[in-house]
Amino acid sequence: MIFGGRAGGWPGWFAQAIAEVRGVDFAPIEVAEDLAYWRAAIPGKVLASAEALTGPTSLPGTRVQVHNPPGAEVGPGTIATQGTATADRASAFGFNWERVGRSSKHMRFDWSGPEGP
Repeated sequence: MIFGGRAGGWPGWFAQAIAEVRGVDFAPIEVAEDLAYWRAAIPGKVLASAEALTGPTSLPGTRVQVHNPPGAEVGPGTIATQGTATADRASAFGFNWERVGRSSKHMRFDWSGPEGP
C-alpha cells in the first residue's frame, strides 16, 4: 500500500513519478546505534553496506549529516547521514551493478498505512 502509493500522502505523490516497478523483496536493515555503519542483504540478489563519514569539520563522535535535504526519498524533514559504500552490488529484477567506494546515505523513516502501525 505505502510503496505503491495507494496509501496516499507523500509516498503517494512520490509513487506517481515511478514508471515501472520490476519487483519487491524484503530484508532487515542493520544500523549501528551510533550510525557508524548500515547494511542489508538479500542472499543471491543484493549486498549493501556503508560506513558513515566523519571529517575535519565534524565534532568528535559525530557524523557528517544533512538536515532536511531537498528531494529526500523518504519525505521532508529527515536527516541524511552521509557515508561510503563498503559493499554495493545487486543482480535482481533486471538490475546489475557494483558500486563499492561510492557515496551512500542513511535516512531513517517510519511510514505506516491506513491501518496505522
